[in-house]
Amino acid sequence: MDERKSVLKTFRLSESLARSLEKQAADEGITGNALANSVISEYFEWTRKSREFGFLALPRPMLISLVEKLDEKELDRIGREVLAATWKEMAQFWFQDSSPDSILRVLIMRAKFDSKLSTKVMREDGTYTVVLRHDYGPKWSIIVAGALRESVKQSFHVEPRMTRGASVITAHFKVRPTNLPS
Repeated sequence: MDERKSVLKTFRLSESLARSLEKQAADEGITGNALANSVISEYFEWTRKSREFGFLALPRPMLISLVEKLDEKELDRIGREVLAATWKEMAQFWFQDSSPDSILRVLIMRAKFDSKLSTKVMREDGTYTVVLRHDYGPKWSIIVAGALRESVKQSFHVEPRMTRGASVITAHFKVRPTNLPS
């Protein structure tokens, strides 16, 4: 499907919703049409899909407080066993494929609709650098680092070189074609 092509659709909105849409669009410096496209896109590309996996809205301070109560060993285990498995299951369910590229698509897709997350994937001659940034506190980095390490090991069959900061986690690894699953 060509994302540049568009179709004209007419929707009825309540007056208050139309005013809210126009005000928000003006605040963001975009058109109402662009904001409506963004909102609908987010719904179909993330919100609807995330509900299938039981994602729920949780205030950021509450999540951080819960994570702060756990020790580093437990946080790493949650990352390796729970989050890495969730990424793989999401790729399998949404793309009918849990290949390395599909798992990377999940990470990119997840960050697209959360201003507290970002993901960058760089590839050059079989060398990958995956950078995940978040705004959920230093202990969240432990969970993400464990999940990213485990995902790389399972998907690419290599041990990544990892760096973990308070808000940025990086996995750097080289893949030989023989390492990739067939």
